[in-house]
Amino acid sequence: MSDFDDKDYRSRCSEKTLQTECNGFFMDFVHLVKENAGETWIKKKFGRLKSDKDRIRSVYESEETKEIVLKLLSNVQQVYRKKDGTISILKRLEAEAAFDDGDFNKSLLLYSQSVLRAPKTGECSTYDSGLSLSLALWGRGKLLISMQEYHLALTDIQQAIKEHLPNIFKGDAYWKMAICYKALKEDKKSKVAYDLAEKLLDSKERLEEIRKDRESDIRWVGNGAKNSKSNTSKPFLSEKLTVKTAENLGRFVVAKKEIKTGETLVVESPYAACLLPDMFGTHCHHCFVRLRAPVGCPDCSNVAFCSPTCKDAATSTYHTYECKYLDLLIGSGMSILSHTALRMITQQSYQKTLEMCKTKSDQEVLSLCTNSDKRESGDFLQRALMAAFLLRCLQKSGYFGTDGSNVLPNEDELLIGELLLFNLQMLQFNAHEVFEQLMTNDCDLKSSKLLYIGVAIYPKVALFNHDCYPAVTRYFKGKDIVITAVRPLHPNDTVAENYGPIFSRKTLQDRQRILSSRYWFKCECNACTFNWPLMDALEESTKNIRCCNENCNGYFTLPVSNVSITCSKCKAITKVEDRVKLLQRCEEQYEEGFELMMNRKYEEAAAVFCKAIDLFNSISCPPHRTTHMAQEALQLCLTTFGNVSNVLVKKS
Repeated sequence: MSDFDDKDYRSRCSEKTLQTECNGFFMDFVHLVKENAGETWIKKKFGRLKSDKDRIRSVYESEETKEIVLKLLSNVQQVYRKKDGTISILKRLEAEAAFDDGDFNKSLLLYSQSVLRAPKTGECSTYDSGLSLSLALWGRGKLLISMQEYHLALTDIQQAIKEHLPNIFKGDAYWKMAICYKALKEDKKSKVAYDLAEKLLDSKERLEEIRKDRESDIRWVGNGAKNSKSNTSKPFLSEKLTVKTAENLGRFVVAKKEIKTGETLVVESPYAACLLPDMFGTHCHHCFVRLRAPVGCPDCSNVAFCSPTCKDAATSTYHTYECKYLDLLIGSGMSILSHTALRMITQQSYQKTLEMCKTKSDQEVLSLCTNSDKRESGDFLQRALMAAFLLRCLQKSGYFGTDGSNVLPNEDELLIGELLLFNLQMLQFNAHEVFEQLMTNDCDLKSSKLLYIGVAIYPKVALFNHDCYPAVTRYFKGKDIVITAVRPLHPNDTVAENYGPIFSRKTLQDRQRILSSRYWFKCECNACTFNWPLMDALEESTKNIRCCNENCNGYFTLPVSNVSITCSKCKAITKVEDRVKLLQRCEEQYEEGFELMMNRKYEEAAAVFCKAIDLFNSISCPPHRTTHMAQEALQLCLTTFGNVSNVLVKKS
């Protein structure tokens, strides 16, 4: 381990990847098991087990643990936020009142609460004759038309009809659909909807209104394209990358060809992803986009989805098994990484997961680093207990096709437990935080903030090693990760990202402490090896000029006394004046980029920064204050290409 290794800090970091800061019963459970088992058993017996299969079996079968473990697991039961017809009606009435008062945003919020709390259609006839959901959707659909959000309005009205909207509203519903289709420039569908409305509305006055409406023109600033997931991209892996292996580095990504600053190198969808519980009310549980007119799970009120498509995708897979145990899982105090370990199981069928366990078919995920050889026995025990808890939730939820009455897992279920234990180790070192850029309405990047919204595992991006002076940056489109070069790279250069500590912002000692404790390795990048100074300590006047021989890594520190200098390494002669002029041109470009960024022209600014950084690296070498400032500015500009929400209030 590193010279800066702090064992206590490392232990706390490891624990937090399993358990959040919040209170929960899981750590009480762990402490009880450890106290009963004793340090001797944990270190001398459990600690000597060599496989995850033996470890997960041990917590169920060892005399020191089985009684406490089986007792707690036998108490696992459904805990979730149920639907409530009374609340749904009250919120709908409040929404109608807000609409009448002209407060559309408040009305939208209240209608959405009504939608999310409404019971399944026909489930409870005490409220709205069992039609609360359709009435809430119908009300919100009409509101959205008034707000000129025709895509969302159309979806709501279609869903209201699907949920058995009362017949007295059907004619008006098709009329409203016709308006939406007309606004979206789908004329054929608009005509069909108008025809249906006329058949259902037999009042002469209403028919006359429809005919006038047919002839009217809807002026809308939107376009006719259907609402699509514009925040997703096609998966992409640059042919300029390859993977190598070294004893002290494991597997890592290197460049096969020349790479320029600004090149997109990877676009990868997650193998699995989980939204933070704090974001359940603001983001889609499935695709992570900001919610506008959310729809709910048919059974619980815990989560929300941006569309019926996302709802169906979730409720036909992982949410079926997590739905009625979400509050229990959150209440346990488990971390988002622990939830992701479970999601890696629930997102596919039991049969497929079991086959993967037996055949090791998904090598891309199963071959990721766990650092099991460095893990202490107490840490292994905590993760084995979490795996057992998650396994019990799977049993009770019907994942295995049984009623879950048997707490003690059978051999096939133990294989799933073994996989859970692997996931809990692997995610500690390979998961990525998913974020979005929060901006003000005027898109001012200076006052923007990054918001951490979830966690995901990307098997290809997980192979990128760390560097305190990273070669790439990342941003997110929905759940997809986009990796972009922020400095040029040559063949065989390591293509490294950054795991958190940047050399320009944290001291060498702080970086080494964080990396050795959080990720269990000693960083030996150039910034660490040569102890580059922090940004504030970098002297702008200290500048380097590269040797003109492209195959030489020699450089000279300015100022120099001679016009031409002979390189001590390769003996090539470099004309200093020419290179100084190019360096001055770099700095002029940086200023141009910063000005464009301040004027909110982020795409143009990014292009200028890329050219300047490429030019700088062809004639000079880091560290260089202005260049690092430009790279940080480039990273900020790139985030505007991904998840962005204009939700911050501009301070006057």
